[in-house]
Amino acid sequence: MPTTYTGTTNTGSTSFGGTVGGAGLVQKAYDRLLEFALRAEPLIRSVADKTPTNQTNPGSTVILQKYVDLDKATGTLTESVDPDAVSMSTPTQIAVTLNEYGNSVLVTRALELFSLADIDPAIANIIAFNLADSIDDVAMTTLRGGTNVIYGGTATSTATVAAASTLDSADIRKAVAKLRSNKAVARKGSMYWVGIHPEVSHDLRAETGAAAWRDPHNYQAGEQIWAGEIGSYEGAYFVESARLFSSKAGADQTALATAPAVSGVSGEFTIVVANAAFGARAEVGDKISGTNVGASAKITAIAVGATNTTLTVSVANSGTVGTATLTVTPVTRVFNTIVCGKQAMAQAVAEEPHVVIGNVTDKLMRFRPMGWYGVLGFARYREEALYRLETGSSIAAL
Repeated sequence: MPTTYTGTTNTGSTSFGGTVGGAGLVQKAYDRLLEFALRAEPLIRSVADKTPTNQTNPGSTVILQKYVDLDKATGTLTESVDPDAVSMSTPTQIAVTLNEYGNSVLVTRALELFSLADIDPAIANIIAFNLADSIDDVAMTTLRGGTNVIYGGTATSTATVAAASTLDSADIRKAVAKLRSNKAVARKGSMYWVGIHPEVSHDLRAETGAAAWRDPHNYQAGEQIWAGEIGSYEGAYFVESARLFSSKAGADQTALATAPAVSGVSGEFTIVVANAAFGARAEVGDKISGTNVGASAKITAIAVGATNTTLTVSVANSGTVGTATLTVTPVTRVFNTIVCGKQAMAQAVAEEPHVVIGNVTDKLMRFRPMGWYGVLGFARYREEALYRLETGSSIAAL
């Protein structure tokens, strides 16, 4: 048997002894097929089903207009009297402001020559997804800014939404009823579109009782229970996606405390705590308070090490915090569920976002830019066709 080994000891306790002559011959192997990061399929832009159809000229702002109906005329006419004419009301105007959007990377000649994998197709794929991902986020910012809001549970504002303020069937019924009362046009048959986060969907499907989601599915649509799908329910059809917006903006939860070591005396400062100090509950956006910690301080970043976690705090400490006890107060994550009909959101496009291969302009032709560019804008077109449901989730902190 050859006396060339990859280590100095075997799996037991006996040493092979001597110099390891063949250790450098055994190397790590790499798969040259790289997978992409997990992605949520863009879907929010599809809600923008209203676009200009007869635009007068190019412009940085596009004005969309809606006629205003005449008031009802319910009085009777007098046979011999010519009724007075009424004036038409000024059309309602909706302004869509267009902006430039884009992103780019620089592909170097060295990267192409030294890369383990074929880099060009991967970069093209990543840029194309970044385009759709970014524009979808711009559309979501517009869509979730609507004025019609329903809060879960007993909450009366975003700041009072608690983890127990979960979405239930009554919330969906109320939103659909409001849309029908507003004469909003349904998006598919007689049903409205609902965009829902998976952690909110969990609570809706877990609801029990005769007026809840599960009962009719137990007896008539059991396949949706097995598949974990909401399907169509209460006059709406549901699209489940992690793209639905959420933020740490709700009610304070039960506080946690520890005695950390602190570094930094101005601007953002960091706190190093044992990993067990906050369990798994501390998250970016949670509040933090204590001796010499500035008011309204929040955690802005978390770096987990082998034994300690470093928390970055947004507000400067006013003195040495040292090992004084600090309190972390978890803030409830508030989820937005969108319920809408047709023409809830409009878009105007001067140049459809697209992938751009830039010119090589450096002296040695080593730098090749790749990116995407587009000019467009979004606006809520019919507020009466849009409702936002703000709720917590029973599994958001798990």
